[in-house]
Amino acid sequence: MAGRRKKKTAAGALIAILCIAGLLLMFALGTDGTFLDSLGEIFSSTASSSSSAETAANVAKLVPPDNDDLLLYVIDTGNSDSMVFLTPDGHSLLIDAGESDDADRILDTLSALGIESLDAVVATHPHADHIGSMAAVLNNIPVGTIYMTDFTATTKTYEKMLDAIEENSIPAVNVTEGYAFNLGGIRFTALNPQNREYSDANNSSIVLLAEYGSTKFLFEGDAEEEAIADMLANYSGLMDVDVLKVGHHGSHNATTQEFLNVTTPSFAIINCGEGNDYGHPHKETVDMLNAMGITILRTDQNSDIAVFSDGTAIRYAAAA
Repeated sequence: MAGRRKKKTAAGALIAILCIAGLLLMFALGTDGTFLDSLGEIFSSTASSSSSAETAANVAKLVPPDNDDLLLYVIDTGNSDSMVFLTPDGHSLLIDAGESDDADRILDTLSALGIESLDAVVATHPHADHIGSMAAVLNNIPVGTIYMTDFTATTKTYEKMLDAIEENSIPAVNVTEGYAFNLGGIRFTALNPQNREYSDANNSSIVLLAEYGSTKFLFEGDAEEEAIADMLANYSGLMDVDVLKVGHHGSHNATTQEFLNVTTPSFAIINCGEGNDYGHPHKETVDMLNAMGITILRTDQNSDIAVFSDGTAIRYAAAA
């Protein structure tokens, strides 16, 4: 008897669902599409709210409300780059802005961190997985300065970024070799060799050294072997760092043993998406990092990552 009652209940529920679906379909077909549009907006709004809540929860989990250390917050945007520095005195700098569908994630993270304006933004190079949401960021939050490579592109994504820079009257600086600036106690220096022209955007990436107290961070963008060799020839004395943002999502052509021997990081951050089509990070890169005893932090495994510096020591927290 119990089994038959369960079967009847399931059948009744199925009939009810089919009736409701039929009514919705009839109503949708009898309108100009407004109903379907509204339904789509409801689902989109619900998904956005859920994502915003997740983002806020990650920030609350990783960043103590009384934090007074320098914070590097690495946003999990999948197989793309986006991270933000927040100094103890409230200055902020965003490095890259993920893909075109990462705008909400980035803006929600900035909001959760209490960032209402950005002192500066760095667009390391004009590939869509680094500047995809840059126009959205520039259009939605005040930005003091944008730092860019002089390597240009003809893509719609790049043109949208340029339009946003112009429309919002944001000062733009083409970063050349050795260019340096200070922000909230951080000294930023560009190590990318701009005294020569590379044939591709990756090697033309802005490579940024950030120094805070006695701690150092190095951000490679997507620089590959050719640019790395040039940097080692020019800047090897500056490149002994604590934290390395590994180049090109951990691709084998963006990390060399010679480079790691010079940089000797304690922590390596790899921005990559779970199950991405490129196989990032490549086994060769991971093996080299592991062989040197370097702590690897990966967004595909750790999701958002918070790195803290008190000017002397580095510590980190991860969402997963």
